[in-house]
Amino acid sequence: MLITYLLVLRLIHVIASVCWVGGAFIYFLFITPTAKALAPTGMQFVQHMVTKRRFSIFMVISSTLTVLSGALLIWQFASGNWLGYVKTGPGLGFTLGSIAGIVVYIIGMAGITPRAIKISKIDGDIQAAGGPPTPEQSAQLQKLDRELSALDLADFVLVALSLALMATARYWVF
Repeated sequence: MLITYLLVLRLIHVIASVCWVGGAFIYFLFITPTAKALAPTGMQFVQHMVTKRRFSIFMVISSTLTVLSGALLIWQFASGNWLGYVKTGPGLGFTLGSIAGIVVYIIGMAGITPRAIKISKIDGDIQAAGGPPTPEQSAQLQKLDRELSALDLADFVLVALSLALMATARYWVF
């Protein structure tokens, strides 16, 4: 029974993390630069992807499944002795990867998501008005874009770090 539980958890963790990390990489490396280069049409594409195709919901679900299944896996492998586990090479690698992943999760939920919602609301207001954005709306959008760019970079670096730590942790020996 334990092996089935671990296999299911590991499958959930790996599949969800592939979706989360892959989505983050594609978004940061390709979608965002392309959307900015093709503004305002590119931003309409992103708006459609986020609202109609529910990309944000996909990322929330995949990241939440990754974090929860990862926490359960570490709990199981530590066997109630986390301090002993973290003193092993794999334990340290998986713990550091988990910390980076949790920080990315917090950045996404507390930093990126609220700003994306604000941008979506402002874009909706602009479209409803049927004209160009007001100076206040333009200033807000520029501010939010700068903040999102910084958060996206931090997210990208930390998710890459988490991936590297998790992928190599099993081989850490000391």
